[in-house]
Amino acid sequence: MPTDQRSAPPPWVTLVDLLEGCAQATPDQGLIYLADGEHQEVRLSYRALQQQAKALAATLQQRFQPGDRAVLLFGEGLDLVTAFFGTLYAGMAVVLLTPPRPGQPVDDLTSLMTDAQPSVLLTTAGLHPFLQPLLAAAFNSALPVVTTDAADHPDPSQWQSPALASEDLAALLYTSGSTSQPRGVKMTHGQLMLRLRGLADILRDVDTAGFSVNWLPMQHLSGLFGSVLQPMYMNVQPVVLPASKVIAKPVRWLEAMTRFGAASSGAPNFAFQMCLDRIRPEECQDLDLSRWNIAITGAEMVRSETLEQFAHTYAPFGFRRQAYHTTYGLSEAQATFDIRDNANRPSTLHIDTDALEQGQVIEVGAGNGRVLVGCGQTLPGQEVIIVDAETRQLMPPTHVGEIWIRGPQVADGYWQQPEATQQTFQAHLSDGTGPYLRSGDMGFFHGQDLYITGRLKEMVIIRGKNFYAVDLELAAEKAHPALLPASSAAFSIPVNGEEQLVLIHEVRAGQTNMDVGKISSAVRRLIGEHYALPVHSVVVVEAGSIPRTGSGKIRRAHARTLFLAELEGAASGE
Repeated sequence: MPTDQRSAPPPWVTLVDLLEGCAQATPDQGLIYLADGEHQEVRLSYRALQQQAKALAATLQQRFQPGDRAVLLFGEGLDLVTAFFGTLYAGMAVVLLTPPRPGQPVDDLTSLMTDAQPSVLLTTAGLHPFLQPLLAAAFNSALPVVTTDAADHPDPSQWQSPALASEDLAALLYTSGSTSQPRGVKMTHGQLMLRLRGLADILRDVDTAGFSVNWLPMQHLSGLFGSVLQPMYMNVQPVVLPASKVIAKPVRWLEAMTRFGAASSGAPNFAFQMCLDRIRPEECQDLDLSRWNIAITGAEMVRSETLEQFAHTYAPFGFRRQAYHTTYGLSEAQATFDIRDNANRPSTLHIDTDALEQGQVIEVGAGNGRVLVGCGQTLPGQEVIIVDAETRQLMPPTHVGEIWIRGPQVADGYWQQPEATQQTFQAHLSDGTGPYLRSGDMGFFHGQDLYITGRLKEMVIIRGKNFYAVDLELAAEKAHPALLPASSAAFSIPVNGEEQLVLIHEVRAGQTNMDVGKISSAVRRLIGEHYALPVHSVVVVEAGSIPRTGSGKIRRAHARTLFLAELEGAASGE
């Protein structure tokens, strides 16, 4: 555990240095993995992780070159952590991907694997046979496979330390695919270490001693950082739960927080909502959340109703509203974090909805307009500006624009996509200032706080008016009690030359004998009253049916594609 929260940052340059430092300073400390989400502990010390990583790296060094890319396809468990560090110890670059579920199409995965141009696939002996059809389709079974849990790896002493530098490629982190096809973001060792140091610096005066509890999938940047890398950097004991166990029974998250007296944990908005919807009062009797000082939330639109209700519901069990730390970032860059010493954290604003549709920010009284949650302040060393996407000029403080970012934590670009890299990472203002990263997100600053209003690519434009998809979803979800909060997708489709609104909604689990017609009518009536918009289609689906990214974001673009495909199939009689 940390003894001095204000100690100087360690002199680590690469992620290999990170594990080497932990294995030397705290060899017996390490990861605690709750395999069943509750009591079945699997422990992996930093000394053991270091030795496993070196043994795997020695295997890789016999066949592959520094700089080669290794695709990691793992299910839940700590095998992924060993593979991650073993790849880096070999001087290779990691490509984190998620294996398909049984029966799930593999086209997206094979596309990403082909794009990454890997030299090897790392997986477990148990998953290898399941992946054979995928390898045959994508690589004619020619891609070498190394099973990390094999017993025939060389002795760790055969490992040769690679000549790694901060500018060397550490990972291809594929974007979530929430608004477009995923792209491989190139992240160097130095950029990843800067992200770790940046968060450690701003949390230096906050009590993080003890344990962290996290459960987001480690195949994604947010999960791997929160579960493993950040706790290692800050000398905090990490406790990791399988995401599937928490999704199946959300109270396991809060029970782990209680059991270990954890000071930190984080998740997107949907996870806090999940605790409100699916944890029964009788399951909460023994909870103690009084040590939870850092409750980080980001990765998707943060809803004030969710945060307020979660804080109110779990206040009797020690949770404090000021534990919330909102953040904003994307695979390509981390931008803001709320660290203010403020009992009312996070900040909120009530904004006139009609003005917001015109790109203007006008505050209204509490109980009116749209409520937005602040995403914190710009991180030290980063620059975040609000820009008119068409004129490329800075927007006035009271206007919404696209969020542009530059600084040392911004990635270098997309793998093998020079045009997309130029468009996204090489943006310049009209006066030539730049380059900036174009986030694709819309927002504004109020004081020092950044507020997100929606995605530029998810703007619904009907009859010349701009509507944010999240606004339409939030309004429609209130139309009927059967609709599940934060579980809908709004988009437009062309009908006879005009854009028309479609809303897809998940319903709460256990709903029986629903009158879908009544639900649809309620949604249409509410959207008509609030926005004077006709609704072309209201689709009601079971909970968990709307496509999401691994971090829980609604994939509206993909939902639209699926909807249009069903329309075409119906029209053709298929």
